[in-house]
Amino acid sequence: MKKNKICITILLLAAALAGGCTKVDNYPEPDKTLAGKIIDADTNEPLFTEQPDGTRIRLLQTDWNDNPIPQYFWVKPDGTFRNTKIFKGKYDVTPVDGPFIPLTEPQKIDLSGEADLTFKVKPFLRVKLLNTSIAGTSVTVSYKIERPSTTFKITDAKVFVSNTSQATNSSFDNKLSQTNDLQGVADDVILATTYTATVPLTSGRTFYIRVGARSEDNVSRRYNYTDVVKVDIP
Repeated sequence: MKKNKICITILLLAAALAGGCTKVDNYPEPDKTLAGKIIDADTNEPLFTEQPDGTRIRLLQTDWNDNPIPQYFWVKPDGTFRNTKIFKGKYDVTPVDGPFIPLTEPQKIDLSGEADLTFKVKPFLRVKLLNTSIAGTSVTVSYKIERPSTTFKITDAKVFVSNTSQATNSSFDNKLSQTNDLQGVADDVILATTYTATVPLTSGRTFYIRVGARSEDNVSRRYNYTDVVKVDIP
């Protein structure tokens, strides 16, 4: 009898604990939305980024405690972002790890439904794709590099060739892409030069091409990119 009472007591305690856990598990899921875009502060053009391992959005929920733990989510390759699984609350929002001068102040929001933010940033470099032409099975690309405001050394540029529309440092054909090492070239010469690269490709296939460039102040070593150009080789 005593053993039965002990067993019953244990079962009741287990049921109570299970009930307590059920209440925690039933806590409402986050359903608020934060969306927006990152653009060049001077041109209002999109700031393209890599995926994966590109620009992120950092959230600090300031009404939760005095020392909030940062939350992160990725920015899309076209510079836009959207997260539909955020808790209601007050947040400091900042884009980080991108190819731009870090922002000194976050945008502060009180998120109760959906918020749409625009971040204007100064890119480390600006790369202009001037022309893309096809001759036979080769494509020739011409481009220029601009430096909006920073003074750190420009280190390299690269023509990225890919079978996918991403064409970034995370997704490119190493045999076809071409690197332009600019470490030994003075920056004033780089900024005054129009660069040209000719890439032999394969007949009957589609490729995606863009140009990226980097400088020494880019600690994360992210490229500043042109938009992607689709190339159909006859």
